[in-house]
Amino acid sequence: MNENEEAMMADEREAMTAMAYTADDYDVDAHVGAHEALRRLRDGNRIYVAAPDPERDLSPERIQDLFENGQRPFACIITCADSRVVPEHIFMTGLGELFVIRVAGNVVGPVELASAVYACEHLHTRLLLVLGHTHCGAIKAALDGERGYVAAITERISEALGDVRDPYAASVVNARAAVAELEARPELARLAAEEGLEIRCAVYHTHCGVVDFLEGAAG
Repeated sequence: MNENEEAMMADEREAMTAMAYTADDYDVDAHVGAHEALRRLRDGNRIYVAAPDPERDLSPERIQDLFENGQRPFACIITCADSRVVPEHIFMTGLGELFVIRVAGNVVGPVELASAVYACEHLHTRLLLVLGHTHCGAIKAALDGERGYVAAITERISEALGDVRDPYAASVVNARAAVAELEARPELARLAAEEGLEIRCAVYHTHCGVVDFLEGAAG
């Protein structure tokens, strides 16, 4: 690379840095209500499905802000470890906006519970969302009766599903079972009663990107 090419690349880097938006352009206050947090997720998913390429705050300024001032996620999401299910993309959020807990089958065990309590109690998130998804390998393994090394996951899912065999219904029932598990915990029940925490569930469609936000009991 000659000197002219190096100079041109330096000018391009400088221009990109000058155009970078900063963390001050975004409201990522963790202390938003559950309804506002849910609205942000709904709006983000609509943008995601429409497939534009909006500028999210991934800037060096934002990274520095999170380092210096700590994280302020507006929602906590428990979801599957499936590589197609990425909440930060699905809801079009930037750094520090979501506290994400990922585990195959979006099951809730002691580790997932402890992480959720940390987010809701110490980071003051007011929306705890269990995000299931269609075509889930962990659910299929449970429906197929697989055990062995996956038993820690499939046994939980099988217990939640009971006689359910329809794949979409299984995704819904499994997500709602995780919500019920969370709602039964006294730490989260206290936050729900005293500080406005809401525990909800949703299902992501892997074939099109749409999220169904579920209503009714346990989500």
